[in-house]
This record gives sequence, structure tokens and C-alpha cells, in this order.
Amino acid sequence: MKKHLSIKSFIKKIPKAELHLHIEGTFEPELMFKIAKKNNIELKYKSIYELKKAYKFNRR
Repeated sequence: MKKHLSIKSFIKKIPKAELHLHIEGTFEPELMFKIAKKNNIELKYKSIYELKKAYKFNRR
């Protein structure tokens, strides 16, 4: 007969992973420019097009 674990015991035993992200990496370029303008912040990129171009990486 199988021994049943409590949900708490089950959660303690399963593998875990720590996930994180950088908030600026989640912004669409349009939103990044909108927020920067609202807060009077100058961005490194001069246009949405320039920012989008910077996010194109080589794909093989």
C-alpha cells in the first residue's frame, strides 16, 4: 500500500527553481518610451525602431 504525503510534504520534496527577470526586459519598446517620456528620462536609444533593432540577435 502506498503512503500518502500531505500537500506540505509533497511541496517540500519536489524540485524547485528560482526564476527572475529584469523588468526593463519585459517592456515593449513603445511602453518603454511612453514611461521614459512620462518620467522625463532620456533613453540610450533615440527611437522605437533603434531599440527594436538592438533587440535583434543572430539566430542560426
